[in-house]
Amino acid sequence: GSPVYTPQQLANKLIAVPYFAGTHYLALLMLEGFLPRDLIKTCQAPNGSGARYRSLMKGEIDATTLTEPYITVAEKAGCRVMVLAPFHGTEVATQAVDAETYAAFSRAVKKAVGRINADKRKYLQYFIDYYKSDPEVAALTVDDLSPGRLQVVEPAPIPEEEMERTRQWMVGWDMIDESSSAESLVDSQRQNLAHELAATSDGDSG
Repeated sequence: GSPVYTPQQLANKLIAVPYFAGTHYLALLMLEGFLPRDLIKTCQAPNGSGARYRSLMKGEIDATTLTEPYITVAEKAGCRVMVLAPFHGTEVATQAVDAETYAAFSRAVKKAVGRINADKRKYLQYFIDYYKSDPEVAALTVDDLSPGRLQVVEPAPIPEEEMERTRQWMVGWDMIDESSSAESLVDSQRQNLAHELAATSDGDSG
Protein backbone atom coordinates (compact mmCIF):
# COMPACT_ATOMS: atom_id res chain seq x y z
CA GLY A 1 0.00 0.00 0.00
CA SER A 2 0.91 3.65 -0.27
CA PRO A 3 2.97 5.19 2.55
CA VAL A 4 1.17 8.51 2.03
CA TYR A 5 -1.34 9.42 4.74
CA THR A 6 -1.23 13.23 4.69
CA PRO A 7 -1.00 15.86 1.93
CA GLN A 8 2.44 16.88 3.23
CA GLN A 9 3.70 13.39 2.39
CA LEU A 10 2.97 14.02 -1.28
CA ALA A 11 6.16 16.11 -1.47
CA ASN A 12 8.04 15.13 -4.64
CA LYS A 13 5.53 12.36 -5.34
CA LEU A 14 4.29 12.02 -8.91
CA ILE A 15 0.73 13.34 -9.10
CA ALA A 16 -1.08 12.71 -12.38
CA VAL A 17 -3.44 15.48 -13.49
CA PRO A 18 -5.24 16.34 -16.73
CA TYR A 19 -3.33 19.49 -17.64
CA PHE A 20 -5.45 22.63 -18.04
CA ALA A 21 -8.66 20.91 -16.95
CA GLY A 22 -10.57 21.65 -13.76
CA THR A 23 -8.96 19.09 -11.47
CA HIS A 24 -5.46 20.17 -12.57
CA TYR A 25 -6.08 23.65 -11.21
CA LEU A 26 -7.87 22.30 -8.14
CA ALA A 27 -5.01 19.93 -7.29
CA LEU A 28 -2.51 22.77 -7.29
CA LEU A 29 -4.81 25.04 -5.27
CA MET A 30 -5.27 22.37 -2.61
CA LEU A 31 -1.68 21.12 -2.42
CA GLU A 32 -0.04 24.53 -2.16
CA GLY A 33 -1.76 24.88 1.20
CA PHE A 34 0.43 22.02 2.43
CA LEU A 35 3.57 22.14 0.29
CA PRO A 36 5.90 24.72 -1.25
CA ARG A 37 5.36 24.87 -4.98
CA ASP A 38 8.76 23.39 -5.85
CA LEU A 39 7.81 20.15 -4.04
CA ILE A 40 4.58 19.67 -6.02
CA LYS A 41 5.40 17.33 -8.91
CA THR A 42 2.81 16.62 -11.59
CA CYS A 43 2.65 14.69 -14.85
CA GLN A 44 0.20 14.64 -17.73
CA ALA A 45 -2.73 12.28 -17.24
CA PRO A 46 -5.64 11.51 -19.55
CA ASN A 47 -8.97 13.24 -19.23
CA GLY A 48 -11.45 10.99 -17.49
CA SER A 49 -11.20 9.78 -13.92
CA GLY A 50 -11.50 6.13 -14.94
CA ALA A 51 -8.21 6.10 -16.83
CA ARG A 52 -6.42 7.92 -14.01
CA TYR A 53 -7.84 5.54 -11.40
CA ARG A 54 -6.60 2.53 -13.36
CA SER A 55 -3.15 4.09 -13.71
CA LEU A 56 -3.07 4.64 -9.95
CA MET A 57 -4.07 1.05 -9.22
CA LYS A 58 -1.32 -0.23 -11.54
CA GLY A 59 1.24 1.73 -9.52
CA GLU A 60 2.21 3.91 -12.49
CA ILE A 61 1.68 7.08 -10.44
CA ASP A 62 1.72 8.00 -6.76
CA ALA A 63 -1.50 10.00 -6.71
CA THR A 64 -4.10 11.49 -9.01
CA THR A 65 -7.25 13.58 -9.13
CA LEU A 66 -10.63 11.88 -9.30
CA THR A 67 -14.25 12.92 -9.53
CA GLU A 68 -17.34 10.88 -8.74
CA PRO A 69 -18.13 8.06 -9.15
CA TYR A 70 -14.43 7.20 -9.15
CA ILE A 71 -13.76 8.74 -5.73
CA THR A 72 -16.16 6.16 -4.32
CA VAL A 73 -14.72 3.37 -6.50
CA ALA A 74 -11.21 4.22 -5.29
CA GLU A 75 -12.25 4.32 -1.63
CA LYS A 76 -13.91 0.91 -1.95
CA ALA A 77 -10.65 -0.38 -3.45
CA GLY A 78 -8.73 0.85 -0.39
CA CYS A 79 -7.40 4.17 -1.67
CA ARG A 80 -7.17 7.17 0.64
CA VAL A 81 -8.51 10.65 -0.10
CA MET A 82 -5.80 13.18 0.76
CA VAL A 83 -7.59 16.42 -0.06
CA LEU A 84 -11.11 17.14 -1.24
CA ALA A 85 -12.73 20.33 -2.49
CA PRO A 86 -15.45 21.54 -4.85
CA PHE A 87 -14.74 23.96 -7.67
CA HIS A 88 -16.73 26.20 -9.97
CA GLY A 89 -16.86 24.94 -13.53
CA THR A 90 -17.72 27.54 -16.16
CA GLU A 91 -18.53 26.80 -19.77
CA VAL A 92 -16.16 28.09 -22.44
CA ALA A 93 -18.02 29.75 -25.30
CA THR A 94 -16.53 30.89 -28.60
CA GLN A 95 -17.21 34.23 -30.26
CA ALA A 96 -19.86 32.42 -32.31
CA VAL A 97 -22.03 32.04 -29.20
CA ASP A 98 -23.99 35.24 -28.70
CA ALA A 99 -25.41 36.47 -25.40
CA GLU A 100 -28.93 35.24 -26.21
CA THR A 101 -27.71 31.70 -26.88
CA TYR A 102 -25.60 31.70 -23.72
CA ALA A 103 -28.60 33.01 -21.77
CA ALA A 104 -30.74 30.11 -23.01
CA PHE A 105 -28.02 27.69 -21.96
CA SER A 106 -27.85 29.32 -18.51
CA ARG A 107 -31.62 29.04 -18.06
CA ALA A 108 -31.44 25.33 -18.82
CA VAL A 109 -28.60 24.86 -16.33
CA LYS A 110 -30.55 26.80 -13.69
CA LYS A 111 -33.52 24.45 -14.11
CA ALA A 112 -31.24 21.43 -13.84
CA VAL A 113 -29.67 22.81 -10.66
CA GLY A 114 -33.10 23.22 -9.09
CA ARG A 115 -34.11 19.66 -9.93
CA ILE A 116 -30.86 18.14 -8.67
CA ASN A 117 -30.88 20.04 -5.39
CA ALA A 118 -34.50 19.02 -4.80
CA ASP A 119 -33.64 15.30 -4.94
CA LYS A 120 -29.93 14.52 -4.95
CA ARG A 121 -30.39 10.79 -4.44
CA LYS A 122 -32.37 10.56 -7.67
CA TYR A 123 -29.59 12.18 -9.65
CA LEU A 124 -26.75 10.27 -8.00
CA GLN A 125 -27.94 7.31 -10.08
CA TYR A 126 -26.77 9.21 -13.16
CA PHE A 127 -23.15 8.76 -12.05
CA ILE A 128 -23.61 5.00 -12.09
CA ASP A 129 -25.63 4.88 -15.31
CA TYR A 130 -23.18 7.05 -17.24
CA TYR A 131 -20.15 4.93 -16.35
CA LYS A 132 -21.84 1.53 -16.07
CA SER A 133 -19.61 0.04 -18.79
CA ASP A 134 -16.95 -0.07 -16.05
CA PRO A 135 -17.73 -3.12 -13.86
CA GLU A 136 -16.48 -1.38 -10.71
CA VAL A 137 -18.92 1.48 -11.26
CA ALA A 138 -21.75 -0.84 -12.29
CA ALA A 139 -21.32 -2.63 -8.94
CA LEU A 140 -22.11 0.58 -7.02
CA THR A 141 -25.50 1.53 -5.64
CA VAL A 142 -26.78 5.00 -4.82
CA ASP A 143 -26.22 4.18 -1.14
CA ASP A 144 -22.48 3.96 -1.83
CA LEU A 145 -22.36 7.55 -3.09
CA SER A 146 -22.28 10.65 -0.88
CA PRO A 147 -24.98 13.26 -1.65
CA GLY A 148 -22.69 15.87 -0.12
CA ARG A 149 -20.29 15.48 -3.02
CA LEU A 150 -22.95 16.47 -5.52
CA GLN A 151 -22.65 20.25 -5.35
CA VAL A 152 -24.35 22.35 -8.03
CA VAL A 153 -25.22 26.05 -8.05
CA GLU A 154 -27.04 28.33 -10.42
CA PRO A 155 -24.78 29.92 -13.06
CA ALA A 156 -23.68 33.47 -12.32
CA PRO A 157 -21.04 35.93 -13.57
CA ILE A 158 -17.53 35.46 -12.22
CA PRO A 159 -16.94 38.18 -9.58
CA GLU A 160 -14.29 40.64 -10.79
CA GLU A 161 -12.12 40.30 -7.67
CA GLU A 162 -12.18 36.51 -7.92
CA MET A 163 -11.33 36.70 -11.61
CA GLU A 164 -8.33 38.92 -10.92
CA ARG A 165 -7.08 36.67 -8.11
CA THR A 166 -7.36 33.71 -10.45
CA ARG A 167 -5.48 35.58 -13.19
CA GLN A 168 -2.64 36.41 -10.78
CA TRP A 169 -2.55 32.81 -9.56
CA MET A 170 -2.28 31.49 -13.13
CA VAL A 171 0.54 33.94 -13.85
CA GLY A 172 2.29 32.68 -10.72
CA TRP A 173 2.18 29.13 -12.11
CA ASP A 174 3.39 30.30 -15.55
CA MET A 175 0.13 29.18 -17.14
CA ILE A 176 -0.47 32.55 -18.75
CA ASP A 177 1.68 35.58 -19.51
CA GLU A 178 1.84 38.47 -17.06
CA SER A 179 0.50 40.76 -19.78
CA SER A 180 -2.73 38.75 -20.10
CA SER A 181 -5.59 40.78 -18.70
CA ALA A 182 -8.69 39.33 -17.11
CA GLU A 183 -10.73 40.88 -19.91
CA SER A 184 -8.65 39.07 -22.52
CA LEU A 185 -9.51 35.79 -20.80
CA VAL A 186 -13.20 36.41 -20.09
CA ASP A 187 -15.60 38.52 -22.15
CA SER A 188 -17.23 40.10 -19.11
CA GLN A 189 -19.61 42.26 -21.12
CA ARG A 190 -21.08 39.29 -22.97
CA GLN A 191 -21.06 37.16 -19.81
CA ASN A 192 -22.95 39.76 -17.79
CA LEU A 193 -25.44 40.44 -20.59
CA ALA A 194 -26.15 36.73 -20.95
CA HIS A 195 -26.89 36.37 -17.25
CA GLU A 196 -29.07 39.49 -17.28
CA LEU A 197 -31.06 38.08 -20.20
CA ALA A 198 -31.37 34.72 -18.44
CA ALA A 199 -32.70 36.40 -15.30
CA THR A 200 -35.23 38.60 -17.10
CA SER A 201 -36.48 35.67 -19.20
CA ASP A 202 -37.07 33.33 -16.26
CA GLY A 203 -40.64 34.47 -15.84
CA ASP A 204 -41.42 33.90 -19.51
CA SER A 205 -39.93 30.43 -19.84
CA GLY A 206 -42.78 28.64 -18.04
